[in-house]
Amino acid sequence: MRTWLFLLLPLYLSAQDFATLLKETEQSLLLKSKSYQIQAKEALYQAQKSANYPTLDARLDAIYLKDTPTLNLHLPFEGVPSSVPMGTKTNYSGEIALIYPVFSGFAISGLIEKAKLDTLKTKLEYQDTKRRLYLQLASLYANTYTLKHAIDANEEALAATKKSLQKAQGFFQAGLLAPSELENIKAKKYEIQATLQSLKSQKNTLLQNIAYIVNKPVQSIDTLPKLSLPDEKKLIESALHEREDLLALQKLLEMDEKDIQLAKSTRLPTLTLIGALKSQGDSLKLNGDGYTNPNKSYVGAEISYKLFDGFATKHKIEAAKAKKMSRLLYYKDYQNRVKTTLQNELTTLRALTLQKEAKAAQLKAQQSYYKLTRGRFASHLASADELSRAIAAYSTAKADLQSIKAKIFAQKAKVLLESSLKTFVKTVQK
Repeated sequence: MRTWLFLLLPLYLSAQDFATLLKETEQSLLLKSKSYQIQAKEALYQAQKSANYPTLDARLDAIYLKDTPTLNLHLPFEGVPSSVPMGTKTNYSGEIALIYPVFSGFAISGLIEKAKLDTLKTKLEYQDTKRRLYLQLASLYANTYTLKHAIDANEEALAATKKSLQKAQGFFQAGLLAPSELENIKAKKYEIQATLQSLKSQKNTLLQNIAYIVNKPVQSIDTLPKLSLPDEKKLIESALHEREDLLALQKLLEMDEKDIQLAKSTRLPTLTLIGALKSQGDSLKLNGDGYTNPNKSYVGAEISYKLFDGFATKHKIEAAKAKKMSRLLYYKDYQNRVKTTLQNELTTLRALTLQKEAKAAQLKAQQSYYKLTRGRFASHLASADELSRAIAAYSTAKADLQSIKAKIFAQKAKVLLESSLKTFVKTVQK
């Protein structure tokens, strides 16, 4: 007995409930990949913010001329040389410059805001990726649960068929049962065994798919959690204002508006201030070359204004506006699609709820019929074929009821996730 408990314990411990699997979805490679994208976007945002600050550049130049710089004189005086040196062949120059963009036509601030919006969009895409993984997980969990109970029902049917086969063999040996009826029960046993093998194979496939999502082995699942739904109005409101993919589209619309501002900014002048400490000389001491002053330090300002660019700015503004309008129309269409999809999913859920009541009544009827047929067979009032069909019908009814329960769970999860990840998480955590 202890040996059997030791063998079964790992299987029991490995059974995963739905809430645990949701937490383990954080280990998904897709989500990990998306988290690194967020880190990259945040780093680019910080890099873009640096454009608001002045830059400090250091520079050292070394130049060796082939000929000494000279000044040629064409004076009609005797004794005056025709040329005089004006510098040295070796020239060194060192400079530390401070550059500050005072005004860039809002280009810098626009690019910073756009980088910030891109970071927020990527974070929302991470949440939407998680929402989609949860959708897949809920469907796989429900289907696995269905197969799990289909296997249980068929195993019960197999056990009942084996008992009936034992009785039938007794009847046959006593001459009370025809050979064909005995063979019929044997055939039914083999059919159930084949069905069981197929169901187990399908279940293993689904478990492997769940393991792919959570990035760890999963050998079995637990029971179905209970999910309660808010009213339809709240679900639709949440879908239109909190759903992660719609919020990501809103960020894209804001980025499109920034593109319009950036295109317009090229019509404005830019102002840059610059100051530098600069020295030059004929050696690395930078103490002059004997001809010009060694200190070349300076301050200055640059104002730039583009008078005409061949209507490029005009066309860029038009393109940015058209791009935003295109995305806005897509956003509105997407909103309508989300709302319609959610309403259709709720209609499907109501239909499944009605089917559950029918399946429960059908199971009750099949159970009564199976008990009746089993008693009649024991009294030689029913054939082996009737008993086999009663066992199969009872087994199917049990599996169908569990299947419809799993479908209702999956549909509720789908409705909540079609509303938003936030709505789903709130419901699961209750």
